[in-house]
Amino acid sequence: MKVHRFDVVVVGGGPAGAVCAIKCAEMGFRTALLEKSTSYRRKACGGVTPTITKELLELELGLSTPQFVLSVPERLGLFYVPPSGKHNGGVMRNYTLLNLRRVAFDEWLREEAKARNVRLLYGAEFTELKLGKNNMLKVRVNGSLEIFEATYVVGADGAISKVRSCLFPNYRSRVLTVVQEVWDAEGKFENNFYVILNGKIVPTYGYVIPKDGKFFVGFGFKSGTANIQSCTDRLLGLLKNEFSFKPIRMEIREIAPIPFTIPSAGLENVVLVGDAGGLCNPFSGEGIRFAIESGVAAAESIKTSQEESIKLVSIYESKIEGLKEFLLRMHAFVSDFDDEKRETFVKKELLRVNVFGM
Repeated sequence: MKVHRFDVVVVGGGPAGAVCAIKCAEMGFRTALLEKSTSYRRKACGGVTPTITKELLELELGLSTPQFVLSVPERLGLFYVPPSGKHNGGVMRNYTLLNLRRVAFDEWLREEAKARNVRLLYGAEFTELKLGKNNMLKVRVNGSLEIFEATYVVGADGAISKVRSCLFPNYRSRVLTVVQEVWDAEGKFENNFYVILNGKIVPTYGYVIPKDGKFFVGFGFKSGTANIQSCTDRLLGLLKNEFSFKPIRMEIREIAPIPFTIPSAGLENVVLVGDAGGLCNPFSGEGIRFAIESGVAAAESIKTSQEESIKLVSIYESKIEGLKEFLLRMHAFVSDFDDEKRETFVKKELLRVNVFGM
């Protein structure tokens, strides 16, 4: 059985894992990035993120976002549709979002990691973790069982994280299920990310994203609270009435979990980033920005842990304290979000001027 020795092993090759691996490699750590899927894996994601995501990549990693990872249109406004309908909704002032091609974006970040001498392995499925001075990971690489040893481990393996399950066997993973369809269609849409807030249509939120000549239409729901086809029919019906949506052909339907849980930092010298750590906005489902912020925080924490001989998790927890506090407030906000509160929320948001422009 092969045994590989690294300073840092990152499990999961999404934005959180790739960013963490890049930062670790740049600081001189021998780093492995394990991705269980193949290259150009498809991710069920709307690919919409605040413009600060692009700025974080430039500031923290010196990465300039290439044109090929941006959709057409590459920037979107934010349009809220309240329960009372589109006529009482509108675009939030001075607010811009990036419209990403998620598959291309993830692949670009992994290639940047590889270019910095990160050992990138596809078809590498993490199966088991044993904590110790040298943490031991069992990984099935293209069917063969191999051992990876590392001083530090970063779990970046998504909402249903195996790394987190190994750390906390009794942890109950709460998720929001997102259903997303890609449509070839026509409709009266402008360059906006449309957020549908109407409990009679969808349980949490619905959305429409114009992307590369198609429309991404989706909604989120808690497990056991919705009939997928009924919600889909109601959402498409609203779009037909409010936006003259004329569906021609559905290209794909995707279903994926996103975290809907209290964030968790990790244990000892193993930390959890991005969705694996529950770092996702429960109101909007947006997690790319939090993935990048937490990935950078984990790498910086590893450097401090090495220099000061302090357990990694205590340093990392302090670094993401602000993120956790924000997400806890958002969980409290959405816990009793009825249609009356949705209506009030939209009214206030449309009156507010976002001074940061992002």
